Amino acid sequence: MRRNVLLGLVISSGLSVLAAGVGCGGGGSDPTGAGGEGGSGGAGGASQSSSSSSSVAQSGSGGSTPADSNISCDTAAELFLDDPGLQDTLDPIDTDEDFYKFKGAKGQAILLSTDAKPPQDEFDNTYPDLVLTLYKKQGAQWVQIAENDDPFPRSSNDSALYTILPASDDDEYCMRVTECNVWVGGAPGCAPSADITTYDYAVGAGILDASLESIAAETEPNDAAEQATAVEYSKNPQSGNYYLSLQWGGYGSAADVDIWSFNVPADAVTVMGDRPVCNFDFYPGGTAGGGSTATSGVIAYVTTAADPTKKLAQVDVTAAATPAQIAVPCELGTDYLFFMTRKAGSTAGENDFYFVNHGGTGSNALEAGPNDAVDTPEALKATPNGTTTSYFVDGDLDAAPTDIDYYSVDVPDGSATISVACGGQRSGSGLRGLKVSVLGANDMPITGGIGTESETKDLFLQDVNIPAGVTSLKIKVEAASQDAEVASTFYRCGIHVAPPANP
Repeated sequence: MRRNVLLGLVISSGLSVLAAGVGCGGGGSDPTGAGGEGGSGGAGGASQSSSSSSSVAQSGSGGSTPADSNISCDTAAELFLDDPGLQDTLDPIDTDEDFYKFKGAKGQAILLSTDAKPPQDEFDNTYPDLVLTLYKKQGAQWVQIAENDDPFPRSSNDSALYTILPASDDDEYCMRVTECNVWVGGAPGCAPSADITTYDYAVGAGILDASLESIAAETEPNDAAEQATAVEYSKNPQSGNYYLSLQWGGYGSAADVDIWSFNVPADAVTVMGDRPVCNFDFYPGGTAGGGSTATSGVIAYVTTAADPTKKLAQVDVTAAATPAQIAVPCELGTDYLFFMTRKAGSTAGENDFYFVNHGGTGSNALEAGPNDAVDTPEALKATPNGTTTSYFVDGDLDAAPTDIDYYSVDVPDGSATISVACGGQRSGSGLRGLKVSVLGANDMPITGGIGTESETKDLFLQDVNIPAGVTSLKIKVEAASQDAEVASTFYRCGIHVAPPANP
C-alpha cells in the first residue's frame, strides 16, 4: 500500500480475526520513516506490518478440492462461511479463473482470503500471485462490489478482502480467484507467470469475530465522547509485541458520527525514536477495494479525551485515489478520542462502512536544530541500506510559513539519484502546502528537486538526478500555512540516495 513505497517498526506479526481462525502475515514498510505502510524504514523509522492476512485454510490441510467446472459464478463451487475452506489449482495458470459462491446476510462483516504463497516467503514468485473479486447477485446478473490483489497493509501477495456485505438477491454472493497476470491482461505490474511452478492454493471465507482480542466493531450509540467505543489492545504471547488493532463500523446516515476511545499502552512501542506516534491506517473502499460505498467525504480526526474540541490531527480519508492516514505524535498511556465522520453535505450510500488498523510506533530521529538558516543546516545521520544511503527525520514547523527547516545529506561516491518522501497533511498534520526543495550549488534547487504535498497528493520525489561532482545536498522543508482547526505541526521525511538503476 499504501501510498508511498519509501515513509517505516514491526508492531505485530499475527492476528486471528475470524471465528474459524486466520493465519498471520508480516512484512511491509514505508519511506518517510514512521507510521506508514510502504518502503524501507531506517533507524527509528517505523515499518508497519500487516497482521490481518493469510487464510482460513493452509494448502494441504482441511477442506476439499472442487472439480474444475467452477468457471463462472453460475457454475461456482459452493463455499460455506467459517468452514475449513477449499483447495484448488489454477491450471493453466495464464487463463484459469475459479469461482466460488456462498450465502451471507446484509451487514455481516467478513474476511475472504486466499493462500498460495509459502509462509517462509510471502512474495515467492514461484507461487501464484492471487487476486480475489467479490460479486453480489442482482436479478440475473452478477455485479462486482469489491476486489483485492494484496492485503492491506501489504504483507503478502495472497489476497485478503475485508468487507461488510450489502443486500443481495437471495443473499447469494460469488467470488472469483485468478492469477495477477490474468487479472491485468498481461500488462506490466505482475511477476512473470513463467516463473510459477506450483499452481495450488486454498480459499476461505469467515465472519469476523469482534469478541476476539485486538478487534472491535463499533457499538451504537457512540456519537458522544462518553459513549465512545473502546479500541482494544493485546500482545502476541510468542513475540511480546502488540497486535495491530482492527476496528470497523458503518454509517447509519450521512450525518452519523462514530467516536472511538484509545490509549496506546506504555509498553507498546519498543523502538521509540524520539517520540511515540499513534497510527490509523484506513482500508480502501469502492468496487476496487473493500466495497464500501463511502468513497468520498470521509473525515477522520484525533483529539485528547480531555478536550474533544481540539483537533490534533485530521484527514479527508477519501480525498485521493489512495486513502490518507493518521500518524500523529502522541503520548503513550494517555486517553485520546478518534472520530469517524462524514463531510457536511455527503450523501448516504447503499453500504457505507470503514475498516481501520491502529497501533503505536516510534518516530524517526527528531530535528535537533538550530536549522532555520540555509547556512546552518542540520546534518542528518546516514543509514546504509545496500547500495542506497537513507536519511530519516521527524520535524515541526511551529510557525508556518515563517518557520523553515534546513538539513544536509552526504552524497556517497557513485550516487546518481535522490528520492524524497515526506508526510504532513496526508498524515494528519495541520501543515498545509508542505514543500521540499533539494538544494545544490549556490543553494538553488536542482532540476526536478521540488515537491509539494496537498490533500490529494503525496509529496514524493523519485529518482531525481544528482548533478555531477556533488558530494552533499541540502534539503529545505517549509509549508504555506497552518490549518487553524488542526493543532499539530509535524512532518516526517525519508531521503534516499542511490546509484544508477542500471550501472
